[in-house]
Amino acid sequence: MAYAVVMAGGNGTRLWPRVRKNAPKHLMVHADKTLLEKALERANALVGWDNVYVTTNENLRDTIIDSIAPELARNVYTEPAVRDTGPAIGLMAARIAAWDPEAVIAFLPADHVILDEAEFNKVLRVALKAGETVDGLVIIGIPADEARTCYGYIKQGKTLYVEDGLPVYRVERFREKPNSQRAEKYVRQDEYLWNSGIVVGRANLILRLLGEYNPKLEPGLERIITSLGQPHEADMVREAYIDFERIAFDYAVLEKATRVYMVVGNFGWEDIGSWSSLAKVSAKDTEGNVFSGRAIGIDTSNCLVSTQDKLVAAIGISDLIVIDTEDVLFICRKDRDQDVKALLRRLRQTGWEEYL
Repeated sequence: MAYAVVMAGGNGTRLWPRVRKNAPKHLMVHADKTLLEKALERANALVGWDNVYVTTNENLRDTIIDSIAPELARNVYTEPAVRDTGPAIGLMAARIAAWDPEAVIAFLPADHVILDEAEFNKVLRVALKAGETVDGLVIIGIPADEARTCYGYIKQGKTLYVEDGLPVYRVERFREKPNSQRAEKYVRQDEYLWNSGIVVGRANLILRLLGEYNPKLEPGLERIITSLGQPHEADMVREAYIDFERIAFDYAVLEKATRVYMVVGNFGWEDIGSWSSLAKVSAKDTEGNVFSGRAIGIDTSNCLVSTQDKLVAAIGISDLIVIDTEDVLFICRKDRDQDVKALLRRLRQTGWEEYL
């Protein structure tokens, strides 16, 4: 049977000040719905509501439950500590394997914007079917149209077979977040694609690969598996999970595994990891501006302006990000939006943690 797990952990600090400790980025509104709502709708279209699960940080559980349909609340699970996607995927694979070891699971990040949802559904169905039969994991590669250093890259290998008009490729290698020069080189070579972060695989296979390539994780995963359904489950899961190293699934498995396959997703994808990435998939005026809330400009171009309660008026500016919240006014050049993390470190050093 097929399942979908929507990954709704993490806060997305580069979208500060709209995103805060208790206001995660997947609850940002895009095209009249939150990113999480849209991710859940896509998951439902793939596998049906009964087989859709959400995993999130413990401190975000109530926030997540309050923002989704009540009937989905029973399918929300929490991670006892922040340990990145490697342990998070392992924990959910263990939970689902407890009743369906051969289950095929699509792990879907909650912070993606998908412009062509019909094509997304087609691509993911091919990936889920491949996940049932191939001897490895299946990932979704995104055609790279510019040299971005914030994404990992996948080198496409030979075609394994074609399903519903879509080739299933072997993955030749991964290249994690290159420098700008190497990224430019990759974009000039058609066989390199962006790594979307979407992973499909059988529950028991995911657990085996995590244990095989990360021996430090194996004992904890085994303790979790044996504790599921037992009276002491919550305590055992917490104890094992807290001891896990913090590691992304890409590093933990994908870059080490010899059998990884790929379906290309040409469905208008954007990973909303920064204000600039949000601007790329937002409606623009004739001058290339993205205005949200009451904003108006003269001789203003290529700006992103977001306001909640007051009018923002601009004259003669370009290539700026302006975010107005109740307690923060944030102004940044578009080409510097990756430096928000450094700004947040400065806030901590200054002792102004109430703004985080």
